[in-house]
Amino acid sequence: AVVSTQSTVTLMLDDTPYEVTTLRVDKETDGRHAKVEYTTDFEADAARRDLTINAMSVRIDGTLFDYFEGRSHLDERRVLFVGEPAERIKEDYLRILRYFRFYGRISQQDDEFDEKTIEAIKLHKDGLKKISRERIWLEMKQIVVGRFAETILTKMKDLDLFYQINLKHTFRIDTLCKQHSLADLDAIQPVTMLSYAFDHHGDFTKLRRDWKMSMDEDYIGQFLIRHRHRSEIKHFQDLLVDTPKHCRHKFHMAFKELCLSRADKGLLETIEKWTVPEFPLRGDQLIKEVGLPKGPLVSKYYTLGKARWKENQYSMEKDEVIEFLKSEYEKSKTPASSAPGS
Repeated sequence: AVVSTQSTVTLMLDDTPYEVTTLRVDKETDGRHAKVEYTTDFEADAARRDLTINAMSVRIDGTLFDYFEGRSHLDERRVLFVGEPAERIKEDYLRILRYFRFYGRISQQDDEFDEKTIEAIKLHKDGLKKISRERIWLEMKQIVVGRFAETILTKMKDLDLFYQINLKHTFRIDTLCKQHSLADLDAIQPVTMLSYAFDHHGDFTKLRRDWKMSMDEDYIGQFLIRHRHRSEIKHFQDLLVDTPKHCRHKFHMAFKELCLSRADKGLLETIEKWTVPEFPLRGDQLIKEVGLPKGPLVSKYYTLGKARWKENQYSMEKDEVIEFLKSEYEKSKTPASSAPGS
């Protein structure tokens, strides 16, 4: 497959992406976008790259072009900017986050950040406010599931970068990183890991809107925050039963992420193999079979009947549910009772 984006073509060979790009140089930059001119000068093209390890290129005959010691830095597991860090950052402030993302990917030590780079980040951190929220999330996705996440996130917080990217004081690095040791980080979605940093779904919702996450990411995050402290099979069976059929694929998507986040393959297999039973009554049948008047009582007694059915392990037949509801309805008519189930 071939995917083209502006002057870069991505070739997919055996599910591995290879980027083929036209050489170019920046003529104007504003910290977000650049006006470029095409060139045939490999060194000029390399000079506009962010990190030395990203400034290497190779010709079709295998010739390596490495003008800034990228190969040696890669061998040494060092993450350094091309030339002056401050200049590279001012060309695109997203490079602040890219530095931390690549640090987690490349470095062998969790806390050996380049001091010159850290100083440049301190000076130009306000530039992150210019960056689109979608681009922020694209980088943060890889940081939260990457190596050294705790050290990197703590460093970012110490540098006051959280404020620049709208992470509030309620963002909990400790609970996010505690889950790292349990989660299947190779399979998990980043939003799943991110959700562990929030105690309340309202805080997550605000960030989701700001970072323009997808609807699926929102569903997963909300699901994890509400249910990550539960482990009983019956709890999730009840949730699945109550989920409308057209939404059950979303339940399975989010439930799988929950299980991956705590490496609980047993619970995942149990729910995935379970045949979801269907409640044997419809709302309109309550009017005819129970004698309910049309109106809000139908919904109330439908919910009551379904709750009793779930309490009985989904084993009650239609007639049994009807008899139970008839009894509850009759009791509600007496002066001593005012609500179903009382």
